[in-house]
Amino acid sequence: MAVTYGKNGEIIASEKFHKKVCFDVANNLISAQFDGRGGISKYAVMNKFSVFTAFYPLFSIDGRPLEYMCDKTVEMLGKKQVTKFEEKNAQITVTQFLDTVHNCIYVENKVTAKEDLLFDNVTNFGINFESYVQQLLANRLSAGNISRIIGGLLKKKKREVKELEGTTYIRGEVMGDFYIDIAFNCKAAGLEHERGLHNQFQYGGEVKKGETKAFRYVISAGTRDDFTFCDVKVALRNFDNALLNCDQYADSLRCPVAIEGDFLNAYYKSLLNASLSNYKELGKFKGFLAGIVYQFPARTYYRDAYWTVLSVLPVRPDLVRNEIVTLANGINKKGECPSAVKFNFKNYWGDHYDSPSFFVLMLYDYLVHTKDFGILEEKVKAGKVINSANLVLQRLMKETDSTGLLVKGGEYNRRDWCDNVFRSTYVTYDEALYARALYAMSEIYRICYGDEVKSKAYADKYAQVVKSINDLLWDEEKGWFVNYKGDGFTEDNLSIDTVVIALYGLSDESRIKRMLENMQALLESKNNTEQQAGDFGTLSVYPFYKNTKDIVQKSSLPYYYHNGGDWPYLSCVYAYAKLMYGMDYKYPLTRWFEYNIEKGNYTPIEFFSPIHPDGSMLQAWSSTGAFVLSYPAGDFFTKRLEK
Repeated sequence: MAVTYGKNGEIIASEKFHKKVCFDVANNLISAQFDGRGGISKYAVMNKFSVFTAFYPLFSIDGRPLEYMCDKTVEMLGKKQVTKFEEKNAQITVTQFLDTVHNCIYVENKVTAKEDLLFDNVTNFGINFESYVQQLLANRLSAGNISRIIGGLLKKKKREVKELEGTTYIRGEVMGDFYIDIAFNCKAAGLEHERGLHNQFQYGGEVKKGETKAFRYVISAGTRDDFTFCDVKVALRNFDNALLNCDQYADSLRCPVAIEGDFLNAYYKSLLNASLSNYKELGKFKGFLAGIVYQFPARTYYRDAYWTVLSVLPVRPDLVRNEIVTLANGINKKGECPSAVKFNFKNYWGDHYDSPSFFVLMLYDYLVHTKDFGILEEKVKAGKVINSANLVLQRLMKETDSTGLLVKGGEYNRRDWCDNVFRSTYVTYDEALYARALYAMSEIYRICYGDEVKSKAYADKYAQVVKSINDLLWDEEKGWFVNYKGDGFTEDNLSIDTVVIALYGLSDESRIKRMLENMQALLESKNNTEQQAGDFGTLSVYPFYKNTKDIVQKSSLPYYYHNGGDWPYLSCVYAYAKLMYGMDYKYPLTRWFEYNIEKGNYTPIEFFSPIHPDGSMLQAWSSTGAFVLSYPAGDFFTKRLEK
């Protein structure tokens, strides 16, 4: 496989036709994956269900199937994949895309004939009945829904195929209120069917020598009579406008500062697209999902959202504002922040130690870089946004001891981002975030409200926490801040998440630069001669965790998940810290991206390992590299709040 980058930011893969080239896309309602062979390998309706278990498009010319070993090129950008190949006297271009607003997938097969020919496509697909039933019961468990499922299985379904003025419409009822509809701009037929649904269809037609003809269809799946429904007949009529919308979206993915070279342009566009593609609105819920596997139920995480919005802030600050309000409405009356806020504003996984700080930090960064002080008075569950910020920090203070540091209590406490490791008592990452949040609140009260009393109270706490971090968690012999420190045990490996110390200037420059130099030597895999997995990116920790009782699930294994896997968001945050301190930052910024492109992962990945399975694709917080490119002066975190 060869990969190049187009002048508009496209990622271009050259491959044999039979090889999948999977590309994930999403808009406000759905996510999908195109496979580089004209197939739709994934299709999920946000907060509803997954649609397909399989999807097989079979091309033929004059009754002869496509030669499966022919060459192809696949171009990918934004919400569109274009696959080009030549076979049987025909040049064929398959364009698959989403627009920004509708629950449907647009497909065009453009055929240019060297001789008169007959183009034909037969497509088979399988339905994910299990996902529909699971999500229906999970979201709306009731006797009525159970009855609806049983009735949907027993009821004889109507299937409908209509032809009108050169178009064909196939209406499909799957079960319950689950539908799949398809509209074609040509003659088409529904073939094999199951329970009232055609799960095999055929379309095509004649193409004269020298002629180029486009065979189009629009497919939509969801539930009728709610926000997910899309009239595919209307969508087909608006096909060209939808394509224009898709292309305009891709063109809008522009960095606010100049970027040199096709690679960095493609890198930036890919990353910003990952952020924006995960922004969802569902009633009053407006925010960024963590990624495409976090939509059942739809939810937004405090920590994921914080790192995600850094790339969005310079281009769509209105979306960041919406995220802050949504997160504020997820805080309970005690000031507890869960891991995430669900679409119905209910708690998703309890009282977390990093979430409160991230909420305050997001608010502070938003204020610094937009001066939209009106958000502080925005009405939310706790009264106003400023009340929510104060409430969560006051709640967090109850988890501290005489040192001022947070005490992460309990032997099996996994309630921060590193949720496959039992990190107890003093966790450097949590302490640093807490310190920065105290500083942020001090500045907000001083600058925005002129309240010197509250400002000083927070500032004094901040000074105490910073001193304790440096007194208790710095390891002078090793030259870095330890991962975590409890009664009788210290995990003194070098953890990349301690880089927040550098971002927020919580130690003197000599310590920070020494820590960053050690990260460069031990965490950048190309420099670490002890680890044996080669040059793949940036390890999240090294050495690996030594107390086997503290690591669970995926993190039990070296090079995996929190135990040395590469998390692109942290790799890029670390890159920004190196930028801030005048060090070469390009390797952690881009190596993870290049490595995954080489593996065939064409959208930003959640996490990965050189020897273990990959995480999910189109991950929102893996967009932090776009943030790094947007603020090349390295002063994002050092700018002060000003009226």
